[in-house]
Amino acid sequence: MRGALSELKAAPMVWSAVLLAMVVSQTVICSLIAVAAIIDQDHQGPEQELGSTYTGPALAFSVIITVAVLLWVMNSALNQRRHQLALMVLQGALPWQLLACNLLIVMGLFILSAAATCLLLPVITPLTFAMVTNPFDLHLTYAGSHLFNSLGKGLAFSAAPIFISTLLTIRSLSKIRPLEALRQSQNPPKRIGVFRFLLGIVCLIGAGCMLLIPAFTLATNPRASQMSSDAAADRMTVFLAFAMGGMFLLIFSLAAFAPYLLPRFTAIWTCIVALPSRTWRLAGKQAVGSIQRQGAAIIPMTAGLSLLMTVSGGLSTMITTMQVALPPTPGSTVPATTDMFASLLALTGPPMIIAITGAIAGTLITSKGRGLDLALTYVSGAGIGQLRVLGALDGIITMITSTLFSLVITLLCTSSLTFMLSRFMGKAQMSVQWGAWIIVVLIASLLGAAATGIQALTTRFENSVSVISHAIGE
Repeated sequence: MRGALSELKAAPMVWSAVLLAMVVSQTVICSLIAVAAIIDQDHQGPEQELGSTYTGPALAFSVIITVAVLLWVMNSALNQRRHQLALMVLQGALPWQLLACNLLIVMGLFILSAAATCLLLPVITPLTFAMVTNPFDLHLTYAGSHLFNSLGKGLAFSAAPIFISTLLTIRSLSKIRPLEALRQSQNPPKRIGVFRFLLGIVCLIGAGCMLLIPAFTLATNPRASQMSSDAAADRMTVFLAFAMGGMFLLIFSLAAFAPYLLPRFTAIWTCIVALPSRTWRLAGKQAVGSIQRQGAAIIPMTAGLSLLMTVSGGLSTMITTMQVALPPTPGSTVPATTDMFASLLALTGPPMIIAITGAIAGTLITSKGRGLDLALTYVSGAGIGQLRVLGALDGIITMITSTLFSLVITLLCTSSLTFMLSRFMGKAQMSVQWGAWIIVVLIASLLGAAATGIQALTTRFENSVSVISHAIGE
């Protein structure tokens, strides 16, 4: 107990970030489950389980994003504590004591997040209810009678990845020799275990199968010309599901190989965008060195943006293809085009909230590392104004890296969907929303600059020597 309290006091920012991610993910999932029950209770029509029909996709996406975010955030938080864990080992702590201490912290945070979810649920659920029902003009009345029946399922969805990530991370950290861990506390080694490597390979192969195999199996299936418009639209929805499955597998593969991919990818694009500024070149070099810590922010943001833009681009591609391949006749229309776009917010809104929160949590977790980088740059002779700019560029580079990864994943998935549609319909037209991507890049850059720029503005660089001394244990 005493060790757990000392850990919390030693890293309030890190554990506050973990608590934030837990609270938001639990609240969003619980509210979606509650909304499904409320819709089923209020709806008096012939459809059964109407709530699951409207909230099911958003809940599935939210659960997947929650698993990815909580696994990554918890792993990053515990890796940030390598220094303290190594000191505890030097003082005689056994592996089971390290595990018990961190599990005690996680259990405490889980209880706090559950209590916060209970307080926030009556406030958030009406907003989620409106987000789900308004685009479809359901005209249902909100009632909070089933509000707290959703707590058990919602908390279970978030508890599993939290405790699994804690067990796996502490198990791996407990095998590191104390002196080695102390040397690597600020810059963990770029190595991935055999299990993580194999998992990344499996996800990559699975993504290829999801994105390619359905298109090559269409030769034995009925062509679109032999089907009604409604049947063709249903088949196209199945193709979109394959594209979404491939997208999630690509994201998990990216997360597995992040220690190798992220620094190299950042180095490549910052060299290509070679701005004639010494500050930019310095910011690019620092970003390559610290991007491994910033993966806690990049992966959740990449997952959220990929989800939003793949769904949006996929729906736009489907609608455009149906208008080209099946032009409307007096007896037929292109089905569900209005509902497709109307449901985009209901589908991607809740998981996007979780992903953005995960990115914020990752930014908070890596704040100590950014502070050390700025302190080292200051004692090397950099001016305070240059350091302020460097702080803002750190967030901009992080968000642009995430956006570019999202663009690559989205283009792969949308191209695969277009290939499936061309095999099925005979012709297809890919829709890439370049205007929306430009807006996403601008907003992400502004958010990144604000997130890290505020830290640089509030940093007192006169204390840089003490920051460096504390980091090296003096």
